[in-house]
Amino acid sequence: AGYFEPNRELTREEVAKLIYVLKNKGVDNGATSWTGMNIFKDIESGRWSEGYINYAASVGMMAGTGEGYFNPTAKMSAVEVAKLLLVLNGYKADVQGYLGTNWDINIIRDAEAAGIFANYELPVRGSVTREWVARLMNNGIYATKVKYEDGQAQEMYNQDNEPQTFANQDLGLEETTGVLMATPNAQIIDANGENYAGQEDTVANGGKANCVVIDDDGAVHTFKYDAPLNLLGQRVTVLSKGDLDTDVKVYGVTTHKSNIVTTTTVDAVDYDKDDFENGAVLYIDYVENAITYADGKVGNDDFFGENDGRTITLVDYDNNDKYDAAFVNSVVYAEIEYINPSNNIVRFGDMTANATLANIDNEDDYANLVFEDTVAKGDVVKVTKDYTTGKELTVIQKVDVVTGAVTKVTSGGVATIDGSEYKLSTNKLNEYEEIEVSPKAINYYVDGKYVVYSDAISEEEAEQTNIAYIIGIAKGDDEWGKENAKVDILKNDGTREVINYKTDVAEGDDSSILTWEEVKALTFTAPTDNTNLLVEYVMSGGKVYFRTLSDVETATDDYTFDKSESIFTNGTDKYPVNNDTYFFVVDGDNYAVLKTSEINGDMTAMDNTYFAVSSTGLPYVKYAVLEGNATGEASDGIAISATSVSTELDEDGDKVYKLVVTKLDGTEVTLVSNSSTMFDNKTGKFVTYEVGNDGYVDEISVAKPAGYTEAALTVVDGNAVMISENGTSTGAAYKTLADDVKIYYVDAYKSGNNDRIIVSEGDGLVTSAETEADTFAKSVLVKYGTGDEASVITAIIVEVDGQEIPANRYTA
Repeated sequence: AGYFEPNRELTREEVAKLIYVLKNKGVDNGATSWTGMNIFKDIESGRWSEGYINYAASVGMMAGTGEGYFNPTAKMSAVEVAKLLLVLNGYKADVQGYLGTNWDINIIRDAEAAGIFANYELPVRGSVTREWVARLMNNGIYATKVKYEDGQAQEMYNQDNEPQTFANQDLGLEETTGVLMATPNAQIIDANGENYAGQEDTVANGGKANCVVIDDDGAVHTFKYDAPLNLLGQRVTVLSKGDLDTDVKVYGVTTHKSNIVTTTTVDAVDYDKDDFENGAVLYIDYVENAITYADGKVGNDDFFGENDGRTITLVDYDNNDKYDAAFVNSVVYAEIEYINPSNNIVRFGDMTANATLANIDNEDDYANLVFEDTVAKGDVVKVTKDYTTGKELTVIQKVDVVTGAVTKVTSGGVATIDGSEYKLSTNKLNEYEEIEVSPKAINYYVDGKYVVYSDAISEEEAEQTNIAYIIGIAKGDDEWGKENAKVDILKNDGTREVINYKTDVAEGDDSSILTWEEVKALTFTAPTDNTNLLVEYVMSGGKVYFRTLSDVETATDDYTFDKSESIFTNGTDKYPVNNDTYFFVVDGDNYAVLKTSEINGDMTAMDNTYFAVSSTGLPYVKYAVLEGNATGEASDGIAISATSVSTELDEDGDKVYKLVVTKLDGTEVTLVSNSSTMFDNKTGKFVTYEVGNDGYVDEISVAKPAGYTEAALTVVDGNAVMISENGTSTGAAYKTLADDVKIYYVDAYKSGNNDRIIVSEGDGLVTSAETEADTFAKSVLVKYGTGDEASVITAIIVEVDGQEIPANRYTA
């Protein structure tokens, strides 16, 4: 039943079976031809051991215990087992004195000389357990056989002076010793990417070889056997039976005693070329990127001793204090850009320099991924290869995240984070350059004691979190003749606000502070000084004051944005953007703040573009001012208005009217008007609005969201949906969802006889498709891309219950 019971003591009948199988050249046929002989009284017909016992007794290998009994379940001692093994190898019991007085002393003498008791640790006169019988048997079949000349036992050797053993003479076992060059899962290749001689005809299993051993004479031996992968490059012994050139049965591949194997990490190796044999080879992933080092010279002098925590195995297979090979399993660090397990999709973003990870988009490739952790978009993962199962698997596991401040930095770049010391890994995400010295607690992604990525930004950048675009200043004096100190700003959170400027802030030692006189001096048409437009705003006592920003540049040429590559180009300079990049978009009198994902397609010919570039890691655009035609929803753009208007008195005692509107992202804004008719017929609908410098609504209109098309959705299939634009199945077609598609959820409902619509949380995209067969739910408004992506959906407004969004919600 799959058990060996190593600690159970061996019985006499079990020894009888061992003797029979060995004498029968390793074949167990049940000894059925030796049944029915009735030699012993206590061996009944049909007992499992009957044939084995009758054979052992008939050939004189074992005797009964007296008075016609065999006592099959009695225990055997190690000396008794050794006697049988000696006889098996040609020793004569009567000549050697194995009978009568001192029989056990004589057996111990010969067994010790023959090596049968080698490495045996139990008392030899005591009963023996099954695992130690295995040791005795192994020693016995490899003991040198004897023959008698002039009444003396003489050891037997062949013409090559090799000892003759029961293993090779009677069982036909062969031992082949050499360096393991290939297994069915992996193979060692030379510097030119070629298989070693003799492997060409054995390549199988997706380009990998069978078990290949090259002996000390250079002869190549090939076996059909799944040798352990961890023995690759080591001297091994293959135990087999049969013609090595034809049909061979392999019983096992074991490591040879000459091997010296050292397992450590790359950073711990103090490289000295004299420690390596001429032609020593470094193997990465066992089968890929093999590099031969001539004359012991490592091809990459910087490989060892780097900040690299990867495991490395050094092999000295001939025990001469020189390494013959080194094995490193390569590691790629990457950011998960997108993952959809239900549709077998994984896309990798930024990764280790010079590394390539194929994006997965089909079931077969996805099945070869091994997720040790649950991963999500934005996670930093460690990707390794696993060949031990017989096929190439890709293992994905999240790296550890340490959250804390850098409290200390010592020479050599050792940073103390959350009480532990870390170094910047040589092997890291491509866009990450250094451990930022930040007193703020941030996320550091670490593998062991090395940082491979972090969310860190410099202290200077960390302070500049409130960014504003200055639209203008309120000019003139108030009714008291006092200078009007108001500024109109568009904040990076998308809100526009007219607010009093704090005029009593002195510049002092901080030249970055803009005084009110400097603010008044700003020019707001075709400015040439970029700091005039982008500022850091600081709230103080209900007022605001500005600081100038660092790292702000002015575009010298038309600035273009390639959405597919997420690259901004300024002449010959190219800068990437990321999900944290945002843009102040100026389009005539309209202003908006857009995230990268909200920009629809490429943008060109944007004059007077002002931008800030990160100084942390690989430069990227942090924020920019884009003047020109920009697609996307304005910050004060489309919203869904509440179903009622409230009134209250302002600080002067005048009545004002308030209407709450909810943007598609779910945030609420309260619109204020001093007109009693401003919000007439504007409740419970999609609206656009503009707020003046005085904080009151200048204009509000009912309108369908710009760029959206009425449609019906019926099927969701991964990153595609089936869309009909006429409400029936006629003309329906699959449309692809952009990777950064934005989905807004609304809820249309009846209140009395009135249609209502509100922004709501929910899983509308899925729910709205769960309609009856062949029935389309007219439940969505969709926005498509432009150009080559005209059939790609970039945004959806979807009704959470699958109901129709009433047309009168977005028509006047």
